[in-house]
Amino acid sequence: MKKIVLLSLLLACAVPFLSTAQETSPNRKKITITRAEVQSSQPAEEPGGFTRNEVSMATFIKPIKIKFADKVENFFTLAINWPKGLENADDLSFEYREKKRNKWSEWKKLPLDRHGEEESTVETTEMRQVDAKVRIIQIIVIHTGSLPEGIQINLFNPVLPPNTGSASLNSNPGQQGPALPELRSCPCPLPQLVGRDTWGAPRPCSSPGYATVTHLVVHHSAGVNTSSNWAQVVLGIWDFHVNTRLYCDVAYNYLIDPNGVLYEGRSGGNNVIGAHFCSTNTGTMGVCLLGNFQEVQPTDAMLNTLANLLAWKSCNSSIDPLTKSIHARSALDLNHVCGHRDGCATECPGTNVYTKLASVRAKVASNIQACNFTVGIDDPKMDDYQIDIIPNPAQQSFRLQVSKGLRITHLELYNLMGQRMSGVQFDATTLQVNCGNLPRGAYVVRTLDAQNRSSARQIVLQ
Repeated sequence: MKKIVLLSLLLACAVPFLSTAQETSPNRKKITITRAEVQSSQPAEEPGGFTRNEVSMATFIKPIKIKFADKVENFFTLAINWPKGLENADDLSFEYREKKRNKWSEWKKLPLDRHGEEESTVETTEMRQVDAKVRIIQIIVIHTGSLPEGIQINLFNPVLPPNTGSASLNSNPGQQGPALPELRSCPCPLPQLVGRDTWGAPRPCSSPGYATVTHLVVHHSAGVNTSSNWAQVVLGIWDFHVNTRLYCDVAYNYLIDPNGVLYEGRSGGNNVIGAHFCSTNTGTMGVCLLGNFQEVQPTDAMLNTLANLLAWKSCNSSIDPLTKSIHARSALDLNHVCGHRDGCATECPGTNVYTKLASVRAKVASNIQACNFTVGIDDPKMDDYQIDIIPNPAQQSFRLQVSKGLRITHLELYNLMGQRMSGVQFDATTLQVNCGNLPRGAYVVRTLDAQNRSSARQIVLQ
């Protein structure tokens, strides 16, 4: 690419034209690449001066001056899209460079985004956040044959609504949307969150779809790892999804920043179908962790909020976070708390998150249990009250070992969603419990004695 860069610099000095754009909003530019936007074309070369192939061309787009209605505070976003099935677009690739302080950067690749969803009619590149100090950018389109028509450059300045600052917490959106049959009162609360009005979502989907959620899918944004205003990052993702990918709304149901702040995602409330899981979204809830977790570790604050959110939804929809089942839409046997990469070929949610999903599942289960039960003796003053489970973990059966003189009269087994399990056989004489017909997982054993005193103990069936 060295020869291409040198030629481009010479042309830029000799012909200092800037591309013009028809703005769709004061802080958004959508530039359609036509012949009028082209600065030059020549055979594309690999680094070292070797021609890529005999028909591959590098088309330089005229430098684009960055100017929005409002001042760019931290960054603006860059992404490119083009219609699916566009002629001569099978081998498209893109590079870009930035100019700030009157100095051009090196050319950078703008990778193709391979994870578009069924509601999109376009192919896209990934989104890049460009530093606010950048004043001009330039794009190279590398293509086979003639330059395809319909390629669009998308630039966006994420300006938050006035008087919102960075992020404020508001009320529960989980009560919105139709009440599906599986919904019930859940003692695990939805954590406080930053609502769509605060981070500036301009509009919702006009006709959102709903479905029973069976699987909880964790993502990462694969974007920046630091920011002074994460609400702007969320707004930038919304714009990329809506105005570049052409979704009706942001793809994810929720987003979480490294400080542990939760953001309301796709509009419509509980059980609304997103656009995030390998074109098989029905039956899923998608949560995006903001950052690139191929590069850095997720924060404890972020993972704690994730566990609290998933505990609410697991409890809300009777999902056991420790087990797996067939996801009907994809026909894949998936953990109920899974990663994006479990559905298709992608690094998402990043290895540093994916390897922590087992501990996330355990934390979710623990949180649900804490919401439903206090594990231990209900009255701590009863020093003579002693009850143990042997063995624990158990398989087909277990027995209770109790304090001398203590008589257990009643026993129930609950799953981690607080539902009483049927089919448990309890012999009050031998204190033997048969439970071989229950699914494997974690449960709570709740007992009453002859004096109507209660206790709750955890047991794991393997």
